[in-house]
Amino acid sequence: MNNLAKGFGRVHGLRLVWALVLLFAAAYAEASHFRFGHFTYQSRPDVSTSAADFTMTVAFRSSAFGHPQIGQTFRPGSYSYGDGRSDNLNYKVVARNLQEDWIVGRAIDSSGNEVIRHDYPGPSNNGNPWLAQFSSCCKIGAIRNAANAYWRVYTRVDLANGNSSPVSNLPPIVSCAKYDCRFLIPAVDPDRDKITWRMSTRSESAIPSIPAGMAVDRDKGVFTWTGANSFSNGLYSVQVTIEDRAEDDSVKSTTAIDFLIRLQDQGANTAPVFDHPPTPEAGTVITAVVGQPLSIVVQASDADSNDIVYLNHVGLPRNASFEQSISGGRLGLASLDWTPVESDIGEHIVTFLANDNRGGASSPVSITIEVIEPAISDVRVVSTISAIDIDIDTSSFSHLPASISVEGDRTLVTWEFPTFSVDQVENLSADLKLYSLVPGELRLVSEKLEVSYIDIDGNPVHQQLGEQLVSVAPTLSSVSVATDKSLYGPDEQINVSSAVTNLADIDIDALVSIIITDTQQNLAADLGTVNVTGLQADELRNLPELYFSAASVYAGSYLALARILDEQGKVLRQAATAFSITTQNGDLSDISALVNTDKPVYQAWDQAMINLRVLNNTSNANFDGGDGVLSIYRPSGELLQSQTYSVNSLAPASNDDRQYLLRLEDREEGSYRAVWQVSQGGGLLAESETVFAIERAALSALAGTVDVEHYDTGEPKNCQFATTNRSVSADVNANLIYQVISLDSGEVLYQLREESVVLPSGQPRPYSLMLADPPAYGDYGCILSAEIDEELRQLAAAGFQFIPPKLEIQLHAASRGRLLILLDADDYAAPHDDISPVSQREYLEALLTENGWSYTIATTADNFENEFNSGGYSAAAIFSEGVTLHPQVEALLVEAQNSAMGVLIAGAWNRRNSQMESAFAVALTGQNNGVQSVDLLSGVLDEPISVSEPVTDGLALAHCSAQIWAVFSGGKNASHECAYPEASAAVSVANYGLGHHVYFAYDVLNMATQNRALHEQLLLAALAKIQPENWPIAAGRITPLELHIENLSRRAAIDVRLSLPAGGSIVDTSAVQQLDDGSWLWQQDLSAPTEISKIFYIQLPEEPTDSVPLLVDINAGINRSLMVKDSDFSLELGPVKDILPFVEADELLQLLQEQYPKDKSYSFADKKIRAAESGIAKGKIDNAIKSLLLAADELAEKDNDPATSLRLIVDQLLYQLQRQSSSISLSNED
Repeated sequence: MNNLAKGFGRVHGLRLVWALVLLFAAAYAEASHFRFGHFTYQSRPDVSTSAADFTMTVAFRSSAFGHPQIGQTFRPGSYSYGDGRSDNLNYKVVARNLQEDWIVGRAIDSSGNEVIRHDYPGPSNNGNPWLAQFSSCCKIGAIRNAANAYWRVYTRVDLANGNSSPVSNLPPIVSCAKYDCRFLIPAVDPDRDKITWRMSTRSESAIPSIPAGMAVDRDKGVFTWTGANSFSNGLYSVQVTIEDRAEDDSVKSTTAIDFLIRLQDQGANTAPVFDHPPTPEAGTVITAVVGQPLSIVVQASDADSNDIVYLNHVGLPRNASFEQSISGGRLGLASLDWTPVESDIGEHIVTFLANDNRGGASSPVSITIEVIEPAISDVRVVSTISAIDIDIDTSSFSHLPASISVEGDRTLVTWEFPTFSVDQVENLSADLKLYSLVPGELRLVSEKLEVSYIDIDGNPVHQQLGEQLVSVAPTLSSVSVATDKSLYGPDEQINVSSAVTNLADIDIDALVSIIITDTQQNLAADLGTVNVTGLQADELRNLPELYFSAASVYAGSYLALARILDEQGKVLRQAATAFSITTQNGDLSDISALVNTDKPVYQAWDQAMINLRVLNNTSNANFDGGDGVLSIYRPSGELLQSQTYSVNSLAPASNDDRQYLLRLEDREEGSYRAVWQVSQGGGLLAESETVFAIERAALSALAGTVDVEHYDTGEPKNCQFATTNRSVSADVNANLIYQVISLDSGEVLYQLREESVVLPSGQPRPYSLMLADPPAYGDYGCILSAEIDEELRQLAAAGFQFIPPKLEIQLHAASRGRLLILLDADDYAAPHDDISPVSQREYLEALLTENGWSYTIATTADNFENEFNSGGYSAAAIFSEGVTLHPQVEALLVEAQNSAMGVLIAGAWNRRNSQMESAFAVALTGQNNGVQSVDLLSGVLDEPISVSEPVTDGLALAHCSAQIWAVFSGGKNASHECAYPEASAAVSVANYGLGHHVYFAYDVLNMATQNRALHEQLLLAALAKIQPENWPIAAGRITPLELHIENLSRRAAIDVRLSLPAGGSIVDTSAVQQLDDGSWLWQQDLSAPTEISKIFYIQLPEEPTDSVPLLVDINAGINRSLMVKDSDFSLELGPVKDILPFVEADELLQLLQEQYPKDKSYSFADKKIRAAESGIAKGKIDNAIKSLLLAADELAEKDNDPATSLRLIVDQLLYQLQRQSSSISLSNED
């Protein structure tokens, strides 16, 4: 530095430092079958304006595809792009969950790429988005709001502006607490558009019923289910639509995420929960940098003592790993590790989930990982330095600037950097020379510091820091202080001398204060203040000596401080000198040490507790702390272990205690020595020593482990024992005892002894014990013990539980009833059939059995009439060509259709069903021999095997007010006003009254037997269509109920007991037995996780009643000796009105005749109904039926509510009379 001066002041040097730290490091984390669907796309204008890259993610039941492993493939179905094209792709397993039996797959192309390229005919579909979708049947039967329903997951694709859809992620099954169902549905948009959420509509999702209270926040994506506690536990199907929006809030694209919610109570099993930290909170955005490793720690725990926590994930980025490092207990710990590459730049959603071995599941935790570029560029730093009385030493720059320029009274120093990497630091500094300084002055040095650069997204960034000031020393004097010696006894006096010096060129005054403090700057004494005046330039003046008594403070180290003060008492400058005051023994401290053990003698492999103490024996001195060292020596004198401690400060007459645990693993016999030394600053202050002995016994050398292995479904499988001789010096001979005990009663259920087992050093001896069924459910344990010379010691134990099987059960109205079929006799020769009646019948029986139908086949008109009159069927299918039904039977079928019974008619044309065809508005105008194929119309079947199949013969069909399912290609159309205008109708569907009927204008059974394909699909769809939507409730009616059971355990014995009131019964009692008390029993034994369904056909009582309760009790167990109550249901099937409701009919007739006095039809109907009542009284049932049919014919032409209701009463009367005329008693059917 120079000695140049301006004015009265001297030149002062200053080094100005700019610490340029541009950090943009990532924020790292420390430490049935369809379940799910989500389909997204990314536009590829770089390839083509109509090109899109699809990412297709689905989840299905793992066991449905043979439990594929990660990386293996499965094929769940076709994806339709909405332009007439579709792909049936393989899906690679990217995640799996054995506890919930699902796999997540991502579609791959033929090269194994997980992005599926599709070229559309154009960017949009004539100005509208392309509607791509993944749809099929069926969802699992256990879903409460969509049992066996179709699924549809759609994506609206619009490539007009190069837009890409939002992306989301969830586990296939989200577990939700019944009283607090709330979770985040995460989403990101590759274009950073605004995202909104909404519940999908029923037409979009194909979910039949969306439970009340389900909602999703439009702007945040938080799903809530208000009132979920009023719904039953179980699975519910949910679909949420996610949309990205333009600046005017218009929708740019749409994608759906379809998943399941498992609604559950807390119950006896507490679900695992994620621990925050280390697990990131849901919704956290974590930044990752290309090329830099990222690690995210995930931890979940379970409050139940015997539960095992399993961690899983969905949406793991490509090339990332997820490993669970702690497992097999109540704590699960895993780590996601990933080093992203350039192609990973963008946002990635990862969802974590936790399950336990008893079916409990946590709420999902979804986070977003944003991958960014690794550097910024075009960095420019400009420092503006004042040029007033300031010079820059240009030779002192730590980093040479790009330029230095002067603008008026400012100097601009500029540094430039082409790029700046993550964590790069540049220190920019230089020396400044300041002139004309004033004491206490704040001198402006740098007016501002500006930094500009291009960030990782290519955006320009400009930052500016404020001015920098330096503080000039406030005084022109200095001070010094000293004591007469450095060490004093407790009764001595300290002599303090001081002096002040003028550093300026002029005379000054000074105010000097003398104080005593300890080393922590706590005031010990104030010795006073001296006012120094007229101190000449460069003068040093000694101040009066001051005195301080050592008796007034504790022993220890102190400082004497001389301070120059301003008028307000502020310290401007000070000097200090150190001295110490000793204890009575002449030392600064008096410390002692003590060491002892909890026992004098130990066995090898015991644990020795060593107690350590430090005591401050002085009465006038604090101990400022030090170091303690515990050293433990073998019998040979060799050092065994050493441990160092920091000893805390101690007040006078106080102590510091601690303990050290010494593990005596395989220690040799003999006397051991423990030495405890306390030191300070490297000097030994105190030492203590103790001895203890170690003895060796063979039994203590043994250690054991017990692990309980579980089946995939969670039940205990076997106990794995292992016994190890820990001694390195000798073999051990012992008896080993393996036990299984009840932890509830203490009873030993099983015990095995291995006598005189020789256990070599370090070699575990395994033993596996397969667990059999217990005598009762509860807590059990496997215990490993060892015995030597009649001394017994338990080595290890592990607990497990036997619990009843876990079942998901649903009871609801069945979607199908019993089916009555009319076929030709085996010896009938159909003129146009290629397949014999025998083959057709065999095919039909196999088809119906395979698809779970209960049916009866009749081959004669009398047999059909007798079965039909029994009243036990929900639908009739007429396939015969050679059997002609009596006109009265046809009329009765029409009335049965009016009151909900379904009808299917198919076969060649012979005018045998004229009455039904007339009633159903079906007109056949002749043969249609020129037909070539049956062509399916769009939208009729969700996944048709084909859309066209050959056919040989057909009929010219017109069906008024019908929906057409399929048409003929070739041939002629019907010559009738109701003919389908587009083509000749082949299959038609219509309603009549409360029922549905389907008409096939060709012999569908003959064609399906030859070539199943589309004909078989249409036949099955028709049989399902004609089933009643609402089952009629009346005396003797059949109500089908379906019981669906999903076994989630390894095996289950199930007893289903149904109790009906008097007069109620079950018909079609296959596999069902009636017990002595009148109840009905259905039993099943399941040996694997599976789903089963059973339809019970309940016949209502014959007598009127206000209530028909059905009680269903379900017991289950792992075997039939351990049956416990699983669940029960109570359903109300009634009320049942009068079997012959003539009174109600009379009331409606009176009303109709009053409202329509000129209409003779009602008086005619009245007459016929009264005639029927008279005929019944006289036992003339057939006459009564004919009278009622005439009344029904009159009422069929009327279009008013009372007439419609009256006709249904007439139909009910006909139903009861038909049953009386039938020789079949349903209650006696097998």
